[in-house]
This record gives sequence, C-alpha cells and structure tokens, in this order.
Amino acid sequence: MRAVQSLLLAAAMIAGAVPSANGLDMVHVTCRAFLASGHDNMAAIIMWLRGYHAGKSGVIAATDVANMRAYGGRLGRYCKEHPDENAIDASEKILADEDHGI
Repeated sequence: MRAVQSLLLAAAMIAGAVPSANGLDMVHVTCRAFLASGHDNMAAIIMWLRGYHAGKSGVIAATDVANMRAYGGRLGRYCKEHPDENAIDASEKILADEDHGI
C-alpha cells in the first residue's frame, strides 16, 4: 500500500511540473492562427500586442475604441495577406507604417 501511495505522489509531482497546455506562447502565434482564433481571442491578442509594444517602446498608445478598431483592422488586413508571418512581427510592421504616416 505504501508503494502505491509513493507512486501516486511521484506521479502527481511530475504532472505538476509539466507546463500547462492552456498556456499560449505569443512568439509562435502566426497571422493564420490569429485570424482563426475567433473574435474574442483576436480582441485579447490585440490587447496583448498593444501592451507588448508599450512595454517595449515605453510609449503607451491611445486606448480609445476607435484607435483599437483601426489597429485591429490594419492587423487583420495585413494578416490576410501574410498568413504565415508571426503576429508580433506583423504588428510591429503595422505600427512602423503608422509611425511613417502610412
């Protein structure tokens, strides 16, 4: 009986050390995955990307709804044209174009 309990405890400890399948590593999210993720997930990814860029640049972008929709629209159009590109890279290109007045 003690051996069985020890085995169960060891299995529980090993299972606890395995990374969660529910986690999302944004480095690996492609434009194709972004577009296929659904409206709510796309909105969450857009918010994450805006926060990522703010942290990277030190500049907090406007957070009004119209600005977010415009950014999301540009990202969606770009991703449709470049489905295999990384979503972070696509977002950086869109923001760089925006900075240049494009």
